[in-house]
Amino acid sequence: MRRIDGGNPARYESAVRRWLAMIRKEPHALIAGSVLFALAALPIVTLGPAWLAAVRYMSMRERGESIDYRGAARFAFRDRGGAAWLMGLTDALALAMAGGCVLIMLSEEAALALRALYAGLFVLDMTYLASGIYRYSALNDEPDARAGMLAARGFLMTLARPGWTLLFRCAQLLALIVCAATGVGLVMLYPAASALLEAVAYDETAASYTRTDDETEDDDGQDFPDE
Repeated sequence: MRRIDGGNPARYESAVRRWLAMIRKEPHALIAGSVLFALAALPIVTLGPAWLAAVRYMSMRERGESIDYRGAARFAFRDRGGAAWLMGLTDALALAMAGGCVLIMLSEEAALALRALYAGLFVLDMTYLASGIYRYSALNDEPDARAGMLAARGFLMTLARPGWTLLFRCAQLLALIVCAATGVGLVMLYPAASALLEAVAYDETAASYTRTDDETEDDDGQDFPDE
């Protein structure tokens, strides 16, 4: 069984430090990773595998492991293409559903109860979208695990650490604003910088999970099934 061993802010600070250190140390890796994503995502429908390729490329570079374009793309499109494509599709559907929920909530003709229902669905959609910060990295780290299990884990990690997940997303938003201000940075730097943040965020957050052989957990613990 896996359980949360309690929040440790140092882990999240470490994730941000690792992210910034990699940006300063290897800016060329950001350009390479962003080019990889742009080429892989050209058909649009391949956004899921393209993002997994970027996450894998930046994760391995940050860990000091050797990898090239073809290796990252082969893993994302051939080895785990089905799971990555499915994740990308569910993200697109969740985003579309969230937009529909907003339209209904803003509609003056909708009954109050209906608005409340769609408000709840909107929260679920946004939580699932937020969990993407963990899902793709989990797929990268455990390629043999079932996609459904990894999606559930990402969702539970988001619920367990909502504040830190929000902070990571805010850091991505800040990077987006900075890169957009530079113009070319939006295409040449932001995709890889965002993928890198997701990789280190998952790495540090997953490190706060410990394995125990006991079937019973403390009252303040939360179980996660073995895979």
